Parts: sequence; structure tokens; C-alpha cells
Amino acid sequence: MRLNVLENYPLADLTTFKIGGAARFYVKVEGVGSVYEAVEFAKRQGVPFYCIGGGSNLLVSDRGYAGLIIHMANTETEVATDGDIVYKICGAGVGWDSFVSECINDGLFGVECLSGIPGTVGGAPVQNIGAYGQSVESLIYEVIAVDTSDGGIVRFNNAECKFSYRKSLFNSEAFGRYIIISVKFALKRVGKPSAKYHDLENYFPKDAAITLQDVRTAVLKIRENKGMLQMDGYRGYKCAGSFYKNPVISADHFDKIAGALNTSASNRNWHWPEGSANEKVSAAYLIDNCFGKGFRKERVGLSPNHTLAIVNYDDATFTEVMDFAKLIEDTIYERYGITLEREVQILQ
Repeated sequence: MRLNVLENYPLADLTTFKIGGAARFYVKVEGVGSVYEAVEFAKRQGVPFYCIGGGSNLLVSDRGYAGLIIHMANTETEVATDGDIVYKICGAGVGWDSFVSECINDGLFGVECLSGIPGTVGGAPVQNIGAYGQSVESLIYEVIAVDTSDGGIVRFNNAECKFSYRKSLFNSEAFGRYIIISVKFALKRVGKPSAKYHDLENYFPKDAAITLQDVRTAVLKIRENKGMLQMDGYRGYKCAGSFYKNPVISADHFDKIAGALNTSASNRNWHWPEGSANEKVSAAYLIDNCFGKGFRKERVGLSPNHTLAIVNYDDATFTEVMDFAKLIEDTIYERYGITLEREVQILQ
């Protein structure tokens, strides 16, 4: 199969940040057979390679990337049923929200709260994406990938993906080794729409009878109000969604910062138990206490709707975004002793 490799390919418009220079080489891959061929091309050229999907979690250097960008665009899908379970096998290039919308239209439960998340199916298991009380680790039956070391097709069951909060095998110990080509999801025909997360509890009247579509509509509205949508017809910003993960700290550390934040410990909207001895803390809440929504430094700033989103307001540069992120991170560490971990991937 002949690859259509392009040179000096601009990357900014392939990302939701709309920032970045050109890739030395670029190839769009629509068939599984081309994936390893693309990897071999990079090896022959003596350059690194990096795989992208929707570019929704990516910040690219203004210098661009001196290697090969492999843009996954395979959108083949298969469906199988086993009683009340429906298995959907989706190519890595399928748009994530298109997949969610299709599931809801088919009356399938388990993915409704993940509406409006940008990106593609292939990126979902890498980041173990989640929102409003749901995450993909509870839906993924199998991940199919190419092993870039030898071109072999590898299948990972759910346990082998080593999912944890915003983490998986694919963005940790095996980062860069596997290129995901498709994901097999297990969804339920019978169930109850999930609306347990506090934002959704506040959205719906108590004891309201809600449908899957009601939850999707609510999630899209909430995400739009936070400036977190990257969809046509909705208001959004040039950003990568949540720039940071919510930190997990010890119970003792939490007790110290709870006083520093001058807030009621009974308020469960900004912290959640994590095991028996730790607490997960809202990174957005920490940042809001230090800077406030809409804080700006010239062309870069926080979203006026949600402090987890760093926004490119006026054709900002990569360096400006990174300098702004460092200001946020240094301030949070100095004030609370917490190191913020970036959720966005940096390509330079």
C-alpha cells in the first residue's frame, strides 16, 4: 500500500488550540495496513513519529515537529449483540461525540455523560476520558492496536489496559509503543440514565423522569456554559479543554489546604474521597481561588467560564501558553504545596 506522505505540513488547524508549526512529514492513515508502513517510513528517515486523532488534547510547538505525524482516520465500525449487551467496534478515527450520539439514538446506556468530549475514539482509552460520573474504563471491552516494534496486531482486554484516573497503559509505561486502531465497547440495552454527578443533579428537578437524550442535552449545555465544547453550533474557545488533572493528595494535606481556602469542609463540590486515606481535589477550584475565571496575560488566559481551560485568545504562541501554564503551576505549588499534572500533551 502506497503512503501519501506530505512534507512541511501545518499542524495548527489539526488541533483545537489552533497553535503550532509544521510537521516535517505527515500522513493520514485510513487503513490498518498503513499504520506500520508509516512507522517504517519514519524509521527509514531517522525521525520520530507521533500519532494524533482529533488534536483536542494537544499543544504543538511553534517550531513544529521534526518527525512524522500519523493522523488516524479509519472510521470502520462493526456491531454485535449478546443478550442485553451490544458490542460496538469503532475505528480510531471515529469522532467521539458522533459515537456517543449514535449510542444514545440506539438506546444504549453507559456513555451519555461523555457527550461533547472532543477528539476521536482512538484517544478515549489513552486518556481514560471521563466526565460527570462516567469514564470509558467501564465501557471498554477490548483495545486493538499495532505494536510499533514489530507491526503485530495486539489485543488488550480491559484489565490489561491498566486504567486509572486519566491514565492507562498507553500514556504511561507503554507510551509511544502502541498505535490504537480500534476499540471494542460493551454497552447495555437496559438501564437507567446516569445523573448522579452534582452538576447534573442541580440541572434536573428532584425525582424527574429523564431519558438518555435528556442527559445528553444537559451535559452539552453544561459543557457549553463552561466553554468546554468544540462543536459546530455551540459557543467555545480555542483550547484543549481541561489543561490539568484533578490532584490526589493525602487526607492530612487536604486538612491543611481546606483551611487555607477558607471554605466549608462539608462542601463536596470541590473535593471527593479517593480511597481511605486520600482526597481528590478540584484543580479548577484551586486555580479559581488564586486567579479567578477570565484571568489573562495578554493573548493567553483562563476561560471566563471554567478555570481548567487555558485559552488562546488572540493568536497566542506556544511559548506564551507555556509561560502562562508555568505561572499557574508555580502559584498553586507555592500556595498549597500541590503540583498540578498536565492533562494536555505537549509536542515539540
